[in-house]
Amino acid sequence: MVSVLKDEVKDALFRKASKCTRRNAIVRATRPRSWSASRIRALRRGLYLAQSVFADVLGVSTATVVAWENGANTPSPMACRLMELIEAYPDVLLEAGVVEVNAGGDE
Repeated sequence: MVSVLKDEVKDALFRKASKCTRRNAIVRATRPRSWSASRIRALRRGLYLAQSVFADVLGVSTATVVAWENGANTPSPMACRLMELIEAYPDVLLEAGVVEVNAGGDE
């Protein structure tokens, strides 16, 4: 599904210009929303991931995820954007090979 949407977006943008820039204003990127500790925890739990696995998915340390969920630190805009995408399209983690499901369980 993600690849179909990607092709639709590329086709729509290509008809407008060969390149989307701030100057030609064909596309405007929104700012990432900030994430509260409870929202981060809810996303992680909704994905049924331990803090350590969620950290691996995001490319941060487990201590960073713990600090976010305790409200001690806030995620960077890049981490917020990634969590927005994961929240909207959780299947992308499997499709992109970010996570793999081990059918055997605890092997």
